[in-house]
Amino acid sequence: MADLLGALAGGLAVAVAGLVIGGGLVRPRRAEAWLVRAAGRLAAVEGERARRSGLNLPRAGPLVLEIGAGLSAATLAYLVTGMPALALAGGGLALGLLVGALGLRETALRRARQDAVVAAVRTLRQLLETGAVGVTAALEVLADRGPVELRKEFRAVVAGGGRPAAWAEARARIDEPVFDLLSAAVLVQRPGGGELAPLFKELEEAVTSAYEVEREAAALQVQARSASTLIVCLPLAFLGVMCLLNSPYLDVYRTLPGQLFLGAMLAVMAGGNAVVRAWLRLPAEPRVELVDA
Repeated sequence: MADLLGALAGGLAVAVAGLVIGGGLVRPRRAEAWLVRAAGRLAAVEGERARRSGLNLPRAGPLVLEIGAGLSAATLAYLVTGMPALALAGGGLALGLLVGALGLRETALRRARQDAVVAAVRTLRQLLETGAVGVTAALEVLADRGPVELRKEFRAVVAGGGRPAAWAEARARIDEPVFDLLSAAVLVQRPGGGELAPLFKELEEAVTSAYEVEREAAALQVQARSASTLIVCLPLAFLGVMCLLNSPYLDVYRTLPGQLFLGAMLAVMAGGNAVVRAWLRLPAEPRVELVDA
């Protein structure tokens, strides 16, 4: 028990030290540079995931949080089961649940952002169809009374005079292909508006249909994702209950060969779940690259 707790604490210390080095606080030796770069890239990936999920954390904060959750769950699983293989599985499950929660939060925010962009396109079309206002005045209306999620961005664009640099910053923050098209249309036709209203109407109809198809496909994936998750979680729950009942059927798994066999089987299950989820992942919609002169 003490050895396991010491190993877990040492692993957390090593992880935190690697993140600190990756953050530039300590100058690494050349032999350690590859490990530092790997830790830095992983911290950047998890930091970007947390940012898209709406969490305002330091650069290495999300990765440290995930490692801490995994180690805590592994320690608790070992205290309950007394099996290192199940302890590793418990830590991996906790890490997967945390990443999954961030993914669900990211999806919810992205869908809200998509709906806001479509609503902004619709409002622009309606304002330009009346002929009473130009693009600049229509953007001011969006900055004051447009979708709540985008008011700050439109205020920044209006404050920047609608220059390409202001649109580029807004595109980077919103990170939606539809907003890229909106930005391109405004930049090409500014400032009078031209024939933007028909273009916005076609864009609204096409994007709305594409979003409906995408969300229907995502809904159809729920059954397969749920099945793959149950395949992994149910055996772990069954083994956990058997450990709590101190069942003699698990005695064979308390030996070293038994632990290796159990660990291999759990690794195969986790790998199969990862493959299924990779197959179900929808391709990302391509962004529109603009050259801001």
